[in-house]
Amino acid sequence: MGWTGWLKAFIPQHISNTQLLKVLDICAHFKITEKKVRANHRENAEVFAKAFSSGRGFYTRGKYIENQPQWKQVKFGRYTMDYSGCEIIAACNAILSLGERMTEQEIMDFISIYEKKGAVLFGGWGVAPGAIFHFFEERGYEPAMTCSTDPGEINRMGEAYHTVIITVYNDGKDITKQIHTMNVSKDGRNRFVLHNSYRRDRDGSYTMGIPYTSLYEAIKGLHGGSAVPICIIGINPGSESLLASPG
Repeated sequence: MGWTGWLKAFIPQHISNTQLLKVLDICAHFKITEKKVRANHRENAEVFAKAFSSGRGFYTRGKYIENQPQWKQVKFGRYTMDYSGCEIIAACNAILSLGERMTEQEIMDFISIYEKKGAVLFGGWGVAPGAIFHFFEERGYEPAMTCSTDPGEINRMGEAYHTVIITVYNDGKDITKQIHTMNVSKDGRNRFVLHNSYRRDRDGSYTMGIPYTSLYEAIKGLHGGSAVPICIIGINPGSESLLASPG
């Protein structure tokens, strides 16, 4: 392996998952201003309204979000949702898989919540997984998190929780291929289905992934088996769980 290959592989292979999450938490301390949060909320409201009035909506209420590349005009921090909104989309999809629906207004509010708490490097690196965990915890759900790469532990998380949010290296040997966060729901046959994995149908439209028999199998089905898990957040509904309003 040359120097270029060594540098690409350094973070995935020499920085532990726990250490990486700590770095992301630290980088989330660079705050997006309240002025920017309010401005983004206003602009996002206009984007949603225009999309639906024209009949070219990129979001359908009650359906999983699979089409992140089509969220180019929706603001998140100093960036846009198509670039760094995968964690927010994963959290929205997780809420949907827990049996709740999110309106367009609630999604806009959701973005504002994470702009205020959890956005990494002003949103350029998405949302810290720790902030996602605490969001669900603070709102009455029952989450758990593991940074294990052990297949047995990952599968136990998949079986024990109603829905999960996974963060993975797209390529465990090349950090330049970036990190992606997705929701994995269960279908009626208790199989695991990836959402927002950029899978496309023959007509070019984005669609949910094929079902897998285990959570670890679903992860290894990404990118020809080159994906490596960073953390798994399992979420069960709590007795008092509810969606939050921005505050």
